[in-house]
Amino acid sequence: MARRSGQKRSFGELEARKNAETKAITGWRARYTGPDLSRHSRVFGDKMAAEAWLNKERILVERGEWKPPRIREAEARLAKARAITLGEWAQRSIDSKKLRPSTRYRYQRNLDKRIMPELGHIPLTHLTRLDITDWYMRLRAQLAREARDRRRGTEQHDGRGAAFAAYQVLSSILGDAVDHELLDASPAKVKGALKYEAVHEPIVLTPDEMWQFSELMPDYLQALVPLAAVTGLRNGELRALKRQHLKLTDASRASVSVRGTAANYKEPGRFNEIGPTKTKASKRTVAIPSFVVPILREHLAKFCGHSPDDMVFPAKRGGILHASVVERNWQAARLQIPGMENLHLHDLRHTALTWAARSGATLAELMAIAGHSNPTIVLRYQHVGDEERMHSIAERVGEAFRDELSERRARRAKEKGDGTKTG
Repeated sequence: MARRSGQKRSFGELEARKNAETKAITGWRARYTGPDLSRHSRVFGDKMAAEAWLNKERILVERGEWKPPRIREAEARLAKARAITLGEWAQRSIDSKKLRPSTRYRYQRNLDKRIMPELGHIPLTHLTRLDITDWYMRLRAQLAREARDRRRGTEQHDGRGAAFAAYQVLSSILGDAVDHELLDASPAKVKGALKYEAVHEPIVLTPDEMWQFSELMPDYLQALVPLAAVTGLRNGELRALKRQHLKLTDASRASVSVRGTAANYKEPGRFNEIGPTKTKASKRTVAIPSFVVPILREHLAKFCGHSPDDMVFPAKRGGILHASVVERNWQAARLQIPGMENLHLHDLRHTALTWAARSGATLAELMAIAGHSNPTIVLRYQHVGDEERMHSIAERVGEAFRDELSERRARRAKEKGDGTKTG
């Protein structure tokens, strides 16, 4: 005869769950006292499922394999999570990060092009240091071959930068796995892979060189050069400028406000996007020297609309100017000036900060101009300013000695002419 609801069993018990108004059975609760002397229960939609669960729990107890259900469920979830492949976890990791659009694009591109083809299929917990090392060495060799095929296999273009970027993404993804307890430690341990430094040595332009570059650019981009060289705005910040961001009414109080940056996407349909500034500190207002004001006024009159939302440096067909357009014209210009073949557009920013330091800007002022919150980054410019001031002081100290030396030489020359000697 079937047991009635609530009737005692040899192991556990079942209880019908009823609707308070209709008294209809809506489910069944199975419960039992475990070896830990605690009560464990679970609600099911039908009686057979509840019976099956009790039988399963009884078998585990009899075999000595029983653990509290909550512990077993947690272990099962963890085992399932650890069974995912690197590719599956990598996508979750990138999707969960708070990244700027351009940074997210770079992460995704490295994942799809450099990481997934080689490592994406490997279960996350099976990934070893040897797997990562082999992948990295193959990638370095591949990128070096590509550089040679493009006839760019020089010290500056040997693929190290691209390998560093891909390894940095992989290291970040595996670090997230450690943080989420999917891995005990990251297998990304390739010695020196995260110690890449750019080979390019920044160049500081002289005023004459700056004007040469400005004159060699197309007419609609000529004003961009002096503006960048005196304010230190980044490429994306310059391309994101709107008329409302320039205050030119009073030339002695002129300024430019940075409120966003143009994304550097290379995929069609995503060129015209302006995102937030690189960091909170990058949202800033920078003073403009008065000599640049008439240049900007003339530029706005020729190439910019009259609406506050019109771009200061618009594309030829309107809208946001793409980074590749600026870079292409910059490359053409630098090839026309001897010794400037390796000058980067970003060197205009370096020029602005270096000249600001030479002019006596403090560390706090350099940080405000550059839009940096980390003083370490702009300390090098401060040191440039310190060096300039030290040489200036040394020259002033030397003036007295130099004047005396000139007088002594003059006296000796006169004495030689007179045929006399001094004591």
